[in-house]
Amino acid sequence: MADLQPKERLGRSLGFFPTFAIGTGTMIGAGIFVLPGIATASAGPAAIISFIFGGLISMATAISMAELATGMPRAGGSYYFISRAMGAVFGAIIGIGAWLALVFKGSFALVGLGDYLFVFFPIPVLVTAVSAGIILLFINYRGAKSSGSLQNAIVICLFAILILFIIQGALMLDTTKFQPFVPYGYSSILATTGLIFISYLGITQLAAISEEVKDPSKNLPRAFIASVASVTILYTGVMIVINGMLPLEKAVVTSTPLVDVADIMMGNIGQIIIVFAGLLATISTANAAILASSRFPFAMGRDDLMPKWFVEIHNKYDTPYKAILVTGFFMLTLLLLFNVEQLAKLGSTFNILIFVLINLSAVILRRSSLEWYQPSFKDPFYPLTQIIGILGSLLLLPLIGLMPLAFALTVVVIGIMWYVYYGKEKAIPKYNVLDLIENDVLPVDSTVDRIKVLVPLANPEHEKDLLKLADKVGDEIVGLHVIRVPGQTTLLAAQEAYHENKLEIDDSLEKQFRECLRLPKHNHQYIVAFDHSVSNSILEQSEIEDVDIIVMGWHEVDRFHQTVGNVANKILTTSKRHILVLKGYLPLEIKNITVAYNEKDNSKYSFYLAKRLAMRTGSSIKILRIIDPDQNDEVKEEIREQVRKAAMNDEGFNITYEIKEKYSTEDAILEASKETDLIMIGDSSQRFKKAFIGTLPQRIAKHSNKPVIIVKRYKPLSKEGISSVIAKLKLNKNKIIKKIKDK
Repeated sequence: MADLQPKERLGRSLGFFPTFAIGTGTMIGAGIFVLPGIATASAGPAAIISFIFGGLISMATAISMAELATGMPRAGGSYYFISRAMGAVFGAIIGIGAWLALVFKGSFALVGLGDYLFVFFPIPVLVTAVSAGIILLFINYRGAKSSGSLQNAIVICLFAILILFIIQGALMLDTTKFQPFVPYGYSSILATTGLIFISYLGITQLAAISEEVKDPSKNLPRAFIASVASVTILYTGVMIVINGMLPLEKAVVTSTPLVDVADIMMGNIGQIIIVFAGLLATISTANAAILASSRFPFAMGRDDLMPKWFVEIHNKYDTPYKAILVTGFFMLTLLLLFNVEQLAKLGSTFNILIFVLINLSAVILRRSSLEWYQPSFKDPFYPLTQIIGILGSLLLLPLIGLMPLAFALTVVVIGIMWYVYYGKEKAIPKYNVLDLIENDVLPVDSTVDRIKVLVPLANPEHEKDLLKLADKVGDEIVGLHVIRVPGQTTLLAAQEAYHENKLEIDDSLEKQFRECLRLPKHNHQYIVAFDHSVSNSILEQSEIEDVDIIVMGWHEVDRFHQTVGNVANKILTTSKRHILVLKGYLPLEIKNITVAYNEKDNSKYSFYLAKRLAMRTGSSIKILRIIDPDQNDEVKEEIREQVRKAAMNDEGFNITYEIKEKYSTEDAILEASKETDLIMIGDSSQRFKKAFIGTLPQRIAKHSNKPVIIVKRYKPLSKEGISSVIAKLKLNKNKIIKKIKDK
C-alpha cells in the first residue's frame, strides 16, 4: 500500500457577522468617549466633518486592506503587507511604528479611563491610569482565557448604548448651537481630522484573521467596508448630538462631553450609563493594545528583524511575556510624559503613516509580477481609491503639529538604522521596493521563458564566441552589423554606396552568423544598420527588436575589444536591456560552470542563465558562496541555508555548492576558477552608482585564465536607467536635426 500523505488545512469558521464584529470592535473604543471634547475645542461643530473625513480616508484604506488580505498567502496585518510590498527596511519602520501606535493608543485609553472614573471618584487621573495599566499588565502577563468573548460582549454593549444615545439626542437637538459652524477656520477641520485619526487605528488589525474567514473574497471586503461605514456613522452621530446639545463654550472645556449630554438627557442615571460605557471602552482599548503587543515583535522576529528572545513564551502562562512587559513599560512611561491630546496626536501620526504605506502597498503589489500574490478581491476603483487614501492621509500630516511629525521622522530613522545595523544581511524578504517596481523579485523559470538576444557584430575573428554564447542562452538571435556613416554623408547615400561596394568583411560576418547558430533560421535575424553613431544604433535596434539581452565581448587588447571598443561604456551605462560581457573565448566543450553567488539580483540572474547554459551543454553547475570569516555563526548558518535552498530548487540540473570563508572574495573566486571551464559572476555595481562594470568582476576578468561571463541586469530606477532615457531623447533630437539638414 502506498504511503498516505497527510494534508494540512486551516479551518475557516468566521462568517460575515463575526468578522464584522471583530472589525468594529477594534475601532469602537476610547476615541469616541475621550476625543469629542478635544475635537470640538479644535474645530467647533465642524469637528463633525473631521470625523467624516477620517472615515472616508479609512474607507479607502479598508478597501486596499481587503485586496491585500485576500492576496496574501497567510494573515499578518499591516506589518506583513507592507514588508512584502516594500521590503525588509520598510518592515522595520512599520513594525516599530505600528507597535508604537498601539502603545500610544493604550496610554491614551488609560488617561480616558481616569477621566471617566473621576466623574464619580475624584482620584487623580494619573494615579488611576497608572494603576489600571499595572492591573491590565498583570492580567495579560499571566494570560486570560476567553478574552475574545469578553471583548465581543463589550462591543455589543457599547454599540447598544451609543445607538440609544444618538436616538435620544436626535430628539432633543438645538440647531442654534451649531452656529457658528466653523468658528476656528476651515483649516481647523483637517487639523482636527489628524487629531482624531487614532479612533480608526483598529481597522488594520482585522487583516490578522483573514485566513479564518469563510468565502474571504466576499466576506472580507464586506466586513472591512461595513465596519468602517458603521463606525463612521456612529462617530458622526455622537458628534452631532454633542454639538447640538452642549453650548460651544462648555463643549470645549469638558473632558467627558458624553457624560454632560447624558446628564441633560436622563440626569444621574444617564451619567451612570455613559460612565459605565466609557469605562468599558477605555479598558477594552487599553487591554487590546497590551493583548496585541506581541504581534508586531513576533512577526519581526520571524523575519529576523527582531531578536527571538523578544517573543519568548512563558513556560507556565504560555504568554509572550517579554513583549507584554516591554509594551506595558512603554505604555506607563508615556503617561508620565504626555497629556491626552499629545497622546492622540502622536498615535494618529503613526496611524496616518500606516494608512499611506498600506495604500502604496496595494498599488505596488497590483503592478508587481509576484506569482503568489493573487487577490481574490480586486478594488474595482483602482487606483482612485488608493490615491484618495494616500493624498488624504498626507494632507493631514503637516497639520498635526511639529512634535508629532518630528517624533514620526525619528521613528523612521530608528527603523532604517535598526535594519542597517541589525537585520540587513539576514532579514526577509530579501527584495526591496525598487525590486518589486522593476519586477525583479522572483527567479525565472528556465523551462518557460524565451530569451531574445542581440549580438553587435564587427570583427569575424572575435564574434564567433559571442554568437555561440548567444545561441546557448537565447532562443532568438538578432545579429546587428552597424555601418558607421560620417556626419557629412546622409544615411540613404551610405546605404546605396554599401550595396554598390559591399566589402568582403561584411559577407564574412553574415556567413559566420548563419554558421554559428544551432536553431532554425526563422528564429534569427541579421540586420545591417546605417547610423552616424554605433552606440546609438545598438541602443535603438535593441528597443525596436525588443530584445532581452545584449551580448558583448571584452578582450585583453583594449579591455573591451575593438568590435565594440569605444561604444562599450555608453551601452553599459544607458541600455535598457540586460547585458552579458564575455571575457575570453568559450571552450569547445563546457563540462562545468562556476557561479559566484551572493543572493543579489545580478547574481540570481547569473545563476538562471547558468542553468540555461547547462540545459543546452549538459554541464554541471557549482554555486560558489564566499563568507567573511568575521561574520557571526548565526549569519553564517543563514547564508549556508540560503545556498542550500538555491542548489536544491531545481530538478533536472546537476547543481552542487561550495561555501568558502575568505577575507578576499577575489582570491577565492580566482582559486576556484582553476577547476572550472567557465566562471559566471553578477555585476557588483550598485543601484544609483554609475559604473559600467563593478570593480570585483573587473578584477576577476583581468586576472582569470578561464573565460568569464559578467551579467548586468537593467535597472529602470538606476543611473543607468535614467541615462538611457536621456540618451534616447538626445538620439531623437539628433535625428530631427539631421532630417532638417538633409531637406
